[in-house]
Amino acid sequence: MRTSPALLTFGLVLVLVAGCSSSGGGGEAGKSNAPTKIPAGKQGKDDRRALASTTSFMDPKVKVDLVGLNRFGGTNVVVQLRYTNGGSEDFTAGRAVQDIAVPQDSGSGNDQASGIGIIDAAARRVLLPYRGGGTCLCSSDNWKTDRSVLSPGESATFFGVVPAPSGGAKTTTVITPDSAPLPNVPISDQAPTAPPGQPIPALTPGLQPVSHVITSSTEAVDDSDEIQDDGKNLRVNLRADVLFALNKADLSGKAQAVLKETAKRIDESPAAKVQVEGHTDNSGNDAINEPLSQHRADNVAKALQGLVTRSGVGFEAKGYGSTKPQYKNDSEEGRRRNRRVTVIFARPKPPAQTPAPGTGAKAAAPVSLTVDGQPFAAQVTGVKPIGNGLGVLGYRLTNNGTTEASVSDLQYGDGWMNIVQFFANNVGVIDTSGKRRYQAATYPTDVPGNNEVACLCSPVAGTWAGEDRVPPQGGLDFWAVVQLPVNLSSFGVQLGKFPRIEGVSAG
Repeated sequence: MRTSPALLTFGLVLVLVAGCSSSGGGGEAGKSNAPTKIPAGKQGKDDRRALASTTSFMDPKVKVDLVGLNRFGGTNVVVQLRYTNGGSEDFTAGRAVQDIAVPQDSGSGNDQASGIGIIDAAARRVLLPYRGGGTCLCSSDNWKTDRSVLSPGESATFFGVVPAPSGGAKTTTVITPDSAPLPNVPISDQAPTAPPGQPIPALTPGLQPVSHVITSSTEAVDDSDEIQDDGKNLRVNLRADVLFALNKADLSGKAQAVLKETAKRIDESPAAKVQVEGHTDNSGNDAINEPLSQHRADNVAKALQGLVTRSGVGFEAKGYGSTKPQYKNDSEEGRRRNRRVTVIFARPKPPAQTPAPGTGAKAAAPVSLTVDGQPFAAQVTGVKPIGNGLGVLGYRLTNNGTTEASVSDLQYGDGWMNIVQFFANNVGVIDTSGKRRYQAATYPTDVPGNNEVACLCSPVAGTWAGEDRVPPQGGLDFWAVVQLPVNLSSFGVQLGKFPRIEGVSAG
């Protein structure tokens, strides 16, 4: 199912989870560590020095400056972004900071600057401003009248109060709904200064942190497995058609090599217990599916026990039949991927350096493709590691033709990912061995009527619906958070239907 771009138009449009907790602390509103109100800054222009800068996807002539990133109340961080309109037309700045995935009638502060946030890489979470009771701990109602629309030359500053990243992190990656992330910015321990005309309010009872788990996925190029990493556990989905004959539970000859790789990962893990789950699609009936899934889980668990070399590891096998599909059963590919054995265990500790330093991603040569009848070039503009195996991939699509062209079709992959998520779902990294693909990271949307997950990236169609056309000799910039191959000085990048870009490195 393709999600409507009008509802989900950007990879960081995240959804309020009422009462959710954040690994970054923050605490429940009203407790003793709640910060006190910061008085409004002086009226007039915000002329603070930028800590980091980028540009708006809605209008590249609009500059986005991070002018504040300060701890607040011990367990929180205030993020402040200044938008400056350097163009010749009005710019709707208020729209640029909204969390536009939240339904308008949800009472969760969608008319506020609720899309400003940070990536807590260590905890694998996206953290957004506190919300509750129809309000948001961020620039709110009054910005709609005096700062929502910026005339040429005008600027406005917006803030959001978010939980601090976990582990006392000294840096974090700042996100907005309208620009590329600002990676690895130092967090100041100095008290924040409120933007002109806006007090920063205290945390009050009823406000809760908005926190979303980031899941990264890798997939064997031979389609034998898919591994999902949520920062705590690995879920290794082993394809049933690789492990077993049709409707059988005996392990096939091909299963041994796949199980050896899984056993190696368990050996690298601190897990004392490994869960092995058998699953089927929804064809057939429960009387067949449930015992089949149990027998398959039992046989995989027994085989892994014999392959794991680390002592003290226990295995628990359970068959679920068709009751826990991972994908929709309304396509053959979805059903094929639901026929699986899932092995779940604690995530191995990532290496200290991922990947190894390289010569810089800009050295990678661009590749070409005809898009909407026009010659386009795709260029990787940078890969910045942000910690815990994650990195921000930046890329640019340039129209080298003579007429305007649309790039919207590039956001849909040719294969199964179209049934899973929206946005640039066919963007990712491929290791130099050519054995694994590293997909763009995802997060749960929980938006009624839409896909269950969305990509942590910008859509190829543009940040807002309808802004997917590129003028001749013009270009558009995009980004995606990806898991990076371990300890590689270079790797490949796949951008939609373009040929693979080789020789990309992070740094």
